[in-house]
Amino acid sequence: MRAIYGFLAFVLILNLILPTAIPVIKTSAEFSIFNTKWNGCSEFAKLIAEKGGLIPVMYPLNTIKLDKTEGTLVVVGPDIDFSSLEVEEVKKFLEYGGTLFISDDFGTANTLLEKLGIDVKFSDKPLKDVFYSKKSEFPVVVRITDPKLAVGVKNITLNIPSTITAVDGEVFSSKVSIVGGKMGSYPILTEIKYGKGRIVLLSDPSILINEMMVKNRKFVENLVNYLDEPFYFDEAHHTDFNPYSISTVYIHKELDRERAFEIFVAIAALAVFVEGGILSCILNRFKWLLRRFRRKESLFKDLPEWVDVRVLERMIREMKTGSKIGGRHGRQ
Repeated sequence: MRAIYGFLAFVLILNLILPTAIPVIKTSAEFSIFNTKWNGCSEFAKLIAEKGGLIPVMYPLNTIKLDKTEGTLVVVGPDIDFSSLEVEEVKKFLEYGGTLFISDDFGTANTLLEKLGIDVKFSDKPLKDVFYSKKSEFPVVVRITDPKLAVGVKNITLNIPSTITAVDGEVFSSKVSIVGGKMGSYPILTEIKYGKGRIVLLSDPSILINEMMVKNRKFVENLVNYLDEPFYFDEAHHTDFNPYSISTVYIHKELDRERAFEIFVAIAALAVFVEGGILSCILNRFKWLLRRFRRKESLFKDLPEWVDVRVLERMIREMKTGSKIGGRHGRQ
């Protein structure tokens, strides 16, 4: 029994002071949140994580549990078709109030929209515009009709974008843009109601890559706030998702004075039952912890007012001497 109490005390201290190991994945897959290169979405992932939960989805959608009342399923640049079982899971997610956000350009995500019964699609023709940044492949958008998306945004720089075959929208190209030889203003971002939920379509996934975030950061920040948390980021529909590195990051834990006092009280209680070598081991470990704090400042400096410091100091002396101060065997 003594050994058990001693072991528990030792494990308690180690658990609170030792670092925690967390695996980190890296990949070269385009549009992946694990890709920190120019064509990855790691910066987009940081913005998502700052707002709320970020949940990578690396398996078919029908094998995971999506929250049935809230959250956003994020699909960026998919190049694998969605199975009928996955579509059924997405339908339930939308019908109960979830948000489906798809950012695509030339049509791979159209199979999902078709299976959901949506008439709106991504055009298979590129957008051309007289307003662009440096090259004609980078059209510039200035017409944002939704005020929540427009806050602090002067313009959005696109990268070989498509358009959306819808009438309404929240972001539009200029009136002199051309798609398939026809001039007009075309939706770049639009929202469609579906059941109790909604589908948000963005016709240029490149807006979200790390390189383009430099120019579009404010708009992407607004976009993240426009969507709902938690965020389920779909990695399962990238054919080139090839993790080439799995490393480990250690998160160091800080131990505050209040927690240190709680540990001390727990060890003091255990000391009633533990004697001999086990107690000595615990005390040595605690002394090491105590010295660590005293190098910065006194352990008792900012304790709550209700803590009697004199009693606490006396308890420490009693544990050091192995006898009760003022008792029959501890009187000096």
